[in-house]
Amino acid sequence: TTQRRTSRAVTVTKDASRRGAATANARAGSDEASMKPIVKVCGITTVRDCESACEHGANFVGMILWPKSKRSVDEATAKEIVACAKAKGAVPVAVFVDEDASEITRVCDAIGCDHAQLHGDGARDALETLPMRLKAIWVLNADANGQIVSKFPGDEEKLIAERQKRMSGEQGWKAAIDFVSGPRRVVDWLLIDGVNAGSGTAFDWSKLKAPRGASRKGWLLAGGLNPENVAQAIETANPTGVDVASGVADEGGVVKDAAKIAAFIGSARAAAKALA
Repeated sequence: TTQRRTSRAVTVTKDASRRGAATANARAGSDEASMKPIVKVCGITTVRDCESACEHGANFVGMILWPKSKRSVDEATAKEIVACAKAKGAVPVAVFVDEDASEITRVCDAIGCDHAQLHGDGARDALETLPMRLKAIWVLNADANGQIVSKFPGDEEKLIAERQKRMSGEQGWKAAIDFVSGPRRVVDWLLIDGVNAGSGTAFDWSKLKAPRGASRKGWLLAGGLNPENVAQAIETANPTGVDVASGVADEGGVVKDAAKIAAFIGSARAAAKALA
């Protein structure tokens, strides 16, 4: 009898645990749905601005490590911002422009960040040898008419040419290995920005044809977004998320304005909810 009672107690406990887990998962799913679209506040230069972005609901916080940008931060400051973002439940993103794979990896490891945004040709070229433990955000550029004018992840012509050359030799049979262990082509996110990134200039969202299946998690829209136009941008382009920098900054274009951040995220979430 005692064994039966113990067995029943264990069963009840397990059932309760399962119900609790199911409830938690349901709440998590609900929270995730309420947080759409993904919002990335980029060009963060201080812990204070990071706190403001996170407290108003930003999912991603971007720091520019390229020294030529007016919004660039050094590694020590970036490390503090990364710690702040993680503590607030946001994902820190390190932005690079012309750094190579070894430098991108070194900096990300030094500041404790596992998301790298590849914003320029040099950084995009680094994807092939970037370790998979670093999640990549690949930036595409669109002209004023919404036509994408930069290359996509993975240079097919280069890849095919290299494989054909290897297959023509005596050890050509080994070329098949390249299809498994070849250069990295996988990115986690695409980010579509204007040709003059960081200029605050928007492009024609109605003509934009966002690529499907080119990233693991979706795509972010950037370029000239602000609290006044983000709702229209979401209604027109229907991105997975939106990215903003100068659109939520003060007159100087660097320090963030908390009121603008709140208005931007509020408008973005309201627009996404209306489309759901």
